[in-house]
Amino acid sequence: MSTKTTLMAATALGLLGAWAAPSAVWAQDASTTAVEEIVVTGIRASQQQSIDIKRNAVGVVDSIASEDLGKLPDQNVAESLQRIAGVTIERNRGEGRYVSVRGFGPKFNAVTVNGRTLATDNNGREFSFDVLPSEIISGADVYKSPQASVNGASIGATIDVRTLRPLEQRQAFSAAGSVSGTWAELRNKYNPEASGVVSWRNADRTLGVALSASYTDQKVRDDEFTIGAGHVRRSSTDSYYNAGGVAGARIGPGVAAFSGVSMPSNLSPFFFERDKKMLGLNGTVQYKPTERLTATIDALYAKADIKEQQTGLAYDFAGGTLVEQVVQGGEAVYQRYQGGFVDQIIQYDHRKVTTDQIGLNLKWAATDSLTLSFDASTSKAERRGKEDNDFTTIRRKNVDTWFDRRSGNEMYSYGFTSPNYANAATNPQGVTAHYYIWGGGSDVDDEINEFAFDANWKPEGMVSLRAGLASQSRKKTITAVEMPFGEQCAYCDSNQVLPTTLFQNTNRNFFDGKYGNTILHDWLIYDPRALILQVKEYATRDGKAFNPAIPSPSASSVVDEKVLLGYLLTDIKADLGTMPLAVNVGVRIEDTDYTSAGASRTVTSAKPNGAGQNIITVSPVVPVSFKGHYTDILPSFNARLNVTDDFIVRLAASRVMTRPTLSDLSPRQTIQTNPGNETIRRGNPDLQPFRATQVEGGLEWYFSEMSLLSFAAFYKNIDSFVTLVTTPQKVDQVTFQVTVPSNGNGAVVKGFELGYRQVFNQLPAPFDGLGVQTSFTYAESNANYTNTVANVSYGLEGLSKYSYSLVGFYEKGPIQARVAYTWRDKFLQVASGRNGEPEYFDSYGQVDIGASYNVNDHFTVFVDGLNLTDTEEFIYSVTPNRTKEFRTTGRRVAAGVRMRF
Repeated sequence: MSTKTTLMAATALGLLGAWAAPSAVWAQDASTTAVEEIVVTGIRASQQQSIDIKRNAVGVVDSIASEDLGKLPDQNVAESLQRIAGVTIERNRGEGRYVSVRGFGPKFNAVTVNGRTLATDNNGREFSFDVLPSEIISGADVYKSPQASVNGASIGATIDVRTLRPLEQRQAFSAAGSVSGTWAELRNKYNPEASGVVSWRNADRTLGVALSASYTDQKVRDDEFTIGAGHVRRSSTDSYYNAGGVAGARIGPGVAAFSGVSMPSNLSPFFFERDKKMLGLNGTVQYKPTERLTATIDALYAKADIKEQQTGLAYDFAGGTLVEQVVQGGEAVYQRYQGGFVDQIIQYDHRKVTTDQIGLNLKWAATDSLTLSFDASTSKAERRGKEDNDFTTIRRKNVDTWFDRRSGNEMYSYGFTSPNYANAATNPQGVTAHYYIWGGGSDVDDEINEFAFDANWKPEGMVSLRAGLASQSRKKTITAVEMPFGEQCAYCDSNQVLPTTLFQNTNRNFFDGKYGNTILHDWLIYDPRALILQVKEYATRDGKAFNPAIPSPSASSVVDEKVLLGYLLTDIKADLGTMPLAVNVGVRIEDTDYTSAGASRTVTSAKPNGAGQNIITVSPVVPVSFKGHYTDILPSFNARLNVTDDFIVRLAASRVMTRPTLSDLSPRQTIQTNPGNETIRRGNPDLQPFRATQVEGGLEWYFSEMSLLSFAAFYKNIDSFVTLVTTPQKVDQVTFQVTVPSNGNGAVVKGFELGYRQVFNQLPAPFDGLGVQTSFTYAESNANYTNTVANVSYGLEGLSKYSYSLVGFYEKGPIQARVAYTWRDKFLQVASGRNGEPEYFDSYGQVDIGASYNVNDHFTVFVDGLNLTDTEEFIYSVTPNRTKEFRTTGRRVAAGVRMRF
């Protein structure tokens, strides 16, 4: 990790060009002024490289760079990106997955690899960084101010991930690898990881090959307390409480009448366990037959096999008699039921995800002043596993249940007892069959084809021109299956007792024994496939339908999008007095056509069955298809003024757009039927893009070697946001909350960011190995949308008002160490979540450390620790006293050895 890496200033200036696809090639000032060679190592190498990229770009660009061959400074790309000012990440059960930039969530940011759009297995456009191994990339650039030549329409930012370029390497041959194991605290498992990278070029720099690979076998666990179907408002006169003679929950004589009281629909503590095997491969071949022609072929492949199992309880209050209740401020903070039931659930999901991309780039210096480039790429992503998913539920009847949230803790107190047997949660007696989904879910296919032709005319003088034409076609196909509604409930609330041999204690110790006897720490676990086989025997005996999932046209869709674009960009270099000035001004025109096809159906009948489920009848499906077209003219302006050799002023202005996420354009719909969570969600193919006008300015002071103090202020005026509109729709005895995305009012987002980096070379030894990297971001918005269901206002999804990162490092001789703390303020995660209510991710801070020792020039031993403070994740609905999810992910420690030759 500290093996010397030589960085030439010319190489740094070329990183945004030679390491990117042609549409990103001219994203910076390509000055070729020769300077003295600087030799740096490890962390300092990545710091120097990132600073040089920012300093020499005309637009606003921030970067991360590998510390060494195949080594990013964090466990994945997203977690490295969060060290950049203005960038925050959204964690998915302890792992950085999605990136937000300046308050704009993942659907507002474009992610490219070498300037090319990478397909994703998500339903929309959002890119999940957890499927891209960090070992196969060399760095990433975040373009905060757009310019006409950069691929990727986005209001937030364009994030371009770079892979290794063998002809740019200083050494003709180099190889590196690592072998490590990560200990996951809650799962108490060691997860092996291995990676390797090889780069070779000939002495003439006419042929080069780079190959990299990584493999991870990960087994982790999270403990999660959730309000599974969210909070609901109920009154003692509701049909839910036995009005009209329907069996179900009842009101005891000691409970006073109440109206519009908010209460949890159920409580659901569960163990979440994930087994993920991931393979990542990347290869690059470069051939330069003449001084004027360079051909580059890139191939990327990532495969993940992911098995997830959730083993939990569901305290569903749809049965039993409410005998005690305490209400404070319209919220039920304590309730106790007699003679109710508790469900125990196992949800098993198995999905296989593959992502690949192959691209060809030809760059030809036709004359000394004219360079032509052609780029073609295709990318595919697929997710499989819709038939390999199960949701099974068993039921305990005639139990007394309670919950209490008067302590104010995120974890509510809860429990249940049975008059018939002790240790009700872990006793296998009296368990009955209930609810099954055998298979169900969706497969995803995403295919992108891009072609680009670029020309760069750079004559002697102050002005140069760039122009380009490009096309992109993208087809996102979602294929869903589901069990018919009647078959899901073939054994709902049955008295069919299951064999005790199916069950055993989890022995997981929920939340590591915290909260004492105020909660349950263990319950039953079973093999869901064995349970399904047992229930199939009962179904055959009793003549009840029980079949695997069948195709669901209404939950499937195809969105086909075609984009034609062209751009013209002028680069100007001049002097403003004695101060060098670099300007690029251009315009980009994007013409978009799309079709959205699927099927539609409606709920024709809905009645509660008195056993914690609704009986639903739906109409036959009807095919639907939509077409759309829009054209955007996107001007951009970027300027860099070098007031002195070390002080830079920047100014940028642009018109930007982000296309609606593909899942919102899809006509597919989902129907939830559980009491208290009756919802219908569907897309809207008539959505228009997000469009905005933005300006920003910045100051940068490069006050010493490998040091930077920067400030930037930004202002974005968005014409219109896509918002979720939820309206009630009553069918028979059941009211559904129907949520549809719609074009809403615009908003302003503004803020500023600070960055500070310094290597303290001037300190006396051994303190001259110290360094620091910090960032702070403030972002605010006047967005004020109304959630009619909860009767509250909300802002923009993904916007944290404050966020910061603090990194201290030490690098001296064979020793390298790093301590990092990253924090972001609360943010709106979902504008319309369970029961149509907004859900917020609470503020979160995490401490990570890393240390390594160079045994010799070829071997380094290292240890990394993640989330050492064991910070918990907290998601709440509307207000912090209404828990939606509360998770502990535990600490993770990795140790291993790296090799370099």
